[in-house]
Amino acid sequence: MLFQIQISRMKTSNVIWVGNYSTVVKRDPVLHWSWKSELPLECATHFVRMRSRVDDAKIPEPRFWSNWSSWKEADAQKSLGRDPLFLFPKDKLVEEGSNVTICYMSRNQQDNISCYLEGQQIHGEQLDSNVSAFKLNKVSFIRKTGTNIFCKVDQKDVIKGIVLFVSKVLEEPKDFSCETQDFKTLTCTWDPGTDTSLPKRSSQSYTLFESFSGKKILCEHKNSCNWQVDSDSQEMYNFTLVAENALGNRSVSVLFSLTHRVHPKTPYNLFLKNVSGTKATVTWKVHPIGNYSTLLCQLDLLGEGNVIQQHNVSIKENGEYLLSELEPDTEYMARVRCADANHFWKWSGSISQKFITAEAAPSEALDVWRNVKSVSGRPTVTLFWKPLSKLHANGKILSYNVTVENLDRPSGLEVHSVPATANGTELTLDQDSYQIHVTALNSAGPSPASVIVVSGDPGNEEVEEERVNGTEDGFSVSWKPQSGKAIGYVVEWCDHPQDLPCDLQWKNLSSNTTSTVISSGAFRPGVRYNFRIYEISTERMAYLLEKKAGYLKELDKSACCQHRIDNPEQKTFVMENLQPESVYEFLVTPYTSAGSGPLDAFTKVTTPDEYYLVEKGPYTHTHHPPHDRLRFAHHDHLLPKKSVENPHLTIMNVSDCVPDAIEVIHKPEGSKIQFLGASKSLTETEFTKPAYLYLLPAEKNYSGPGPCICFENLTYNEAAADSGSCGHFPVTPEALPGQPGPLTSPENLLKALEKNYMNSLGETAAGEASLNYVSQLASQMSGDKDSLPANPPEPVLCSEYKMQMAIPLGLASPPPAENSGLSSTTPLDQSEHYR
Repeated sequence: MLFQIQISRMKTSNVIWVGNYSTVVKRDPVLHWSWKSELPLECATHFVRMRSRVDDAKIPEPRFWSNWSSWKEADAQKSLGRDPLFLFPKDKLVEEGSNVTICYMSRNQQDNISCYLEGQQIHGEQLDSNVSAFKLNKVSFIRKTGTNIFCKVDQKDVIKGIVLFVSKVLEEPKDFSCETQDFKTLTCTWDPGTDTSLPKRSSQSYTLFESFSGKKILCEHKNSCNWQVDSDSQEMYNFTLVAENALGNRSVSVLFSLTHRVHPKTPYNLFLKNVSGTKATVTWKVHPIGNYSTLLCQLDLLGEGNVIQQHNVSIKENGEYLLSELEPDTEYMARVRCADANHFWKWSGSISQKFITAEAAPSEALDVWRNVKSVSGRPTVTLFWKPLSKLHANGKILSYNVTVENLDRPSGLEVHSVPATANGTELTLDQDSYQIHVTALNSAGPSPASVIVVSGDPGNEEVEEERVNGTEDGFSVSWKPQSGKAIGYVVEWCDHPQDLPCDLQWKNLSSNTTSTVISSGAFRPGVRYNFRIYEISTERMAYLLEKKAGYLKELDKSACCQHRIDNPEQKTFVMENLQPESVYEFLVTPYTSAGSGPLDAFTKVTTPDEYYLVEKGPYTHTHHPPHDRLRFAHHDHLLPKKSVENPHLTIMNVSDCVPDAIEVIHKPEGSKIQFLGASKSLTETEFTKPAYLYLLPAEKNYSGPGPCICFENLTYNEAAADSGSCGHFPVTPEALPGQPGPLTSPENLLKALEKNYMNSLGETAAGEASLNYVSQLASQMSGDKDSLPANPPEPVLCSEYKMQMAIPLGLASPPPAENSGLSSTTPLDQSEHYR
């Protein structure tokens, strides 16, 4: 029979749903049918009627509908009671993304009612004077405890609320698969997806149905199910997995042959035996798989995490394989997994075991180089070698053996043991030729020997140096063979040429190579690198072949300071504003209209503290304080230091000096003079009045002792140290008024000294350049200036002074006559600072 059903809401003429229901009927049947309303039934009166007709092929046409039944009323509001406000539906469960209609019913038409969803007010449609409905589209999952909705009567303490339970969408199981490990049990697994369970509500369940056998089981887990294989060994299986919850169900199926779904268990008892330096035997066991016992096992050998060997082995229960071509003293890992040999389905789980091969003697000779120098007339050979790589060391290096054999006078071998931490050693030899063997030792034995031959004869060291240009890749070095019998070449250089030691490096090249590129991460722009190319003879002796020098990238323009000297006759230059106790590098290069000359090696200069003058060759680099005027206290460390080379020079005691102030006066502008008596004429030079260093008494009205002694500071130049010269300056009463004291005013002393100084200029040689310090010393009496006697002895009429000279090396003039005046002096250049 086919039944047609109509449903109306609020009134019979408002038909909201029409549907058909077909079923088989018997005599006096009682039929049941249900319908779910979108709007809760409590919010409106509903009406239902139906009609029927025969829907059977046995009954010939025409088939007519019956008359409609009378309307039947469904009014749930009559059973609600007398509460002023109702809210529906109660505790409804829906799936996320569904549309839901809620409604409220008020007993009082005059009440103003507001409704809220999770605290946000919502607005709906009024169905009649007492009922309003709210449609929520595509509701979202908020929390497992549900979504809160409530309505309240304004101005009254009346609130009604409901909880809408929204569950996650029930998903179709993913990755559904079945397999066996022993042909006794089939294990089916899947990914259940999102859990749809809610508190106090049952979650989804899973049922496994096999269509060939008609059997069905309820799975105990949400992601797996075990199916017992029948003893009749059913070959084909067709499984359907059904996921179901209160809102619906999802299903998925799979069809397979049992023998094609074999997944072996993980192998066990993996061991290594007979492990040597290059071989090892691996053994393991597998679990039997019924009558289908042939397995294909994969054996991987891993080194440092990477697979370096892979082997396939067919077995039944026990597996064994011999690994070869291993490296000594190396850690490896053996790893085994297996699969069905007849129908591959999946690899089993893996089992692994680490092992270390035994040590073996080092397999390669050391890379050895040497440096030969003469110390006290005897050759000193410094040997260098590079540590063996792990690949060639074949174990822990315990020490190095250096064996020395005299080739000119055969005698016993001299053996030196060098610690494993060293990468070289030093040997002191004589002028004979020696053959040197160097080996590395570990617990298994020595490496092949590296052999070099050295001779007391350094060979041809006078090789002209050539320029080589650097590139981004390094230095391209080439050379021309000489003897034609070379067995190889060595290029030598220093990674850090400015350091001591310079980090010597070398590169070995074959005999048919005449060029190479030298690269190093240590190379830096602006640094000069020197390369020496050696030819290795058949006797294993190294001969210097060529020299190369160059810069990876030249930086003249990026120097901290650069000065251009336009006078080609000028041979000295003073660098100002240097810092004391600092390291500087200087380079002097000529230039013409065509450009600058070559950038040779820089000269490294370390400035002393600010109280001393330093001269370096071939050019004079003088460090002075960066001031034109200095005033400082008289301390003992300001006195000249004793010269180690000249024991005649002594250090004066502080208590011997009356003055306690020293002042350097800046020289004023002067006139030009022509130096006389020079062996080579000089161009006119700007001359200024000399700057005198004079000593002032501590007290303003001091009238202390007049007699004094002189001293001459020769520690700056050894050439003048033995001259015995002392400039005697007679101080007459006319020159120095205010006897008996020798220094009644510093101005009078300066005038007298200047007059004598000017008279001596004509005797100054062209090549001399000296700085004279004039000093007055106290009388030879006990005590210091604070304990001078009240009545000092009468002074003599001659006060004696000596010039304190600083003369550049190589420019010292012959010692002056004993009775000469002040020592010859050349005025300092205007740009110079002085002390």
